[in-house]
Amino acid sequence: MTRNRHLLTLAAAGAALALLAGCSSGPGDDDPTPTATTTEETPSATETATEPSPSETGSPETGHTDDDIDDPPPFPADATEDTGEPAGEPDLLLTDVRAAEHDGFDRVVLEFVGTGTPGWRASYTDAPAQEGSGNPIDLEGDADLQIFVSNTRYPDEGETGFWEGPSQFETEGEEVEEVNVPGTFEGETQAVLGIDSVGAPFRVFALTDPVRVVIDVQHVAD
Repeated sequence: MTRNRHLLTLAAAGAALALLAGCSSGPGDDDPTPTATTTEETPSATETATEPSPSETGSPETGHTDDDIDDPPPFPADATEDTGEPAGEPDLLLTDVRAAEHDGFDRVVLEFVGTGTPGWRASYTDAPAQEGSGNPIDLEGDADLQIFVSNTRYPDEGETGFWEGPSQFETEGEEVEEVNVPGTFEGETQAVLGIDSVGAPFRVFALTDPVRVVIDVQHVAD
């Protein structure tokens, strides 16, 4: 009798343990009571912030667009030589060359850093050649407009910032087809423009902040 009572006690204890086990939720059970969990949110593909690539943002602007030039001199009636006098110390270093088409003319800009005011000599030539070497310069177009900018210098050894673009490049202008910049020799920076129309009027003038020499070639009606 005592043994049977002991077995009943063990059975009752086992049933109680089974009941408690049934009340606890396992990994696969549905728990109706929400539990507070801390998770690290991961942004979705549309929310993820990414740095834009250079092709999306473009490069930072340098220099000028040359669209802000007020009251340039008028175009002359003919294509005679155009000159300007330099002033100050010859300390101008070429840093940029650019060309663009504008309303009624094509514009080529030579930009410099340094002190002083540039001078220039610009005229049409039948046989353009590189100063110093004498190598001929062959450009697209039916005429060659050559300019020498004075008060300029060659960079010192180890100096950076000097324009190192292509010595000759095509443009998208109506009159100026190609530009050649051989470099600087004995205080003068040379540039030659290949012009579509023989005798197209041109004007040259200097600007400051930054120092620029501007060559405009007027569009000639066909």
